[in-house]
Amino acid sequence: MSLSFFLLTDFGSTDPYVAQMKGVLNTLAPQYQIFDITHNIAPYNIAQAGFFLDSTVEHLPPHSITICVVDPGVGTSRDILCMVLDNKAILAPDNGCLSFLRTRYPEAPIYRIMQHHLPLEYTSHSCTFHGRTLFSPLAADLALHIEQIPSYMECTAPAPFSKDSTQDCRLEMFPPQPTQTDSILTPYMKRNGHPVADTIVMLPEYVAHIEKNIIETHVLHIDSFGNVILALQSEKWRKKIADGGELTLYTQTSRPLRFISAYAQLSENQIGIICGSQGYLEIACNMCSAAQFINLQLGEPIKIALSVPPEM
Repeated sequence: MSLSFFLLTDFGSTDPYVAQMKGVLNTLAPQYQIFDITHNIAPYNIAQAGFFLDSTVEHLPPHSITICVVDPGVGTSRDILCMVLDNKAILAPDNGCLSFLRTRYPEAPIYRIMQHHLPLEYTSHSCTFHGRTLFSPLAADLALHIEQIPSYMECTAPAPFSKDSTQDCRLEMFPPQPTQTDSILTPYMKRNGHPVADTIVMLPEYVAHIEKNIIETHVLHIDSFGNVILALQSEKWRKKIADGGELTLYTQTSRPLRFISAYAQLSENQIGIICGSQGYLEIACNMCSAAQFINLQLGEPIKIALSVPPEM
């Protein structure tokens, strides 16, 4: 099976921190590839990191291990969490980074990594850089465990016993599928004394809510085009917005807002709200920065008024 690491941090590209994490991973597990999601999360911005995880993990390959290090509590007693989605693992500090994934996948197991049970021959103490000294060795250890899971062989093309089948069918390796209550990492976690987490730190201030005809939410991310991604998951909020009649956006001032399905539907100096490709609603302009046009900042609260109150 092919495993890979994906890194998400707020380290930027100026300092050697990312290279040091990759160096540890490459030393302990040199057979696996390492990819970057981004290292440009705004410093300490846990909600933005949570959005990146929620919008990205489903597109990553099987047997990937994502390491999220946006960690204002580094050096404290806060725990490390490991969430398992089918055959993918996500490591993150217990500070809210997994909030949106937890909301979307409430049944997915999350393990609480006990620091005193980590593989001590690889980890080392650091007050300021757990990404290198704890997360990376742990990720490498998880990868080596997953690689050792017994697999079975299956003929995938052509279909066996079909009229097109031959003795030269393509064989692929598959790990045994976990049960509903277990995961591919259950044996590892039990062996190393890492329990399933009953509760984790969430970000209640980023949970959008509606009162009468007013939706209150926050800016999760502003992309390089100036599109303003809101803490409104499309699957939950699209219909309320689409059926809301005339929309009004309230920030420092009020502006009319149009529900659209393509940026090109907007004329100059017009703003719209659209279901973006990341699974969240976003405020946009046509070929200009909505963030600059409206003067919105990361983390800023906003309100959207609906002329037609939603059915509850």
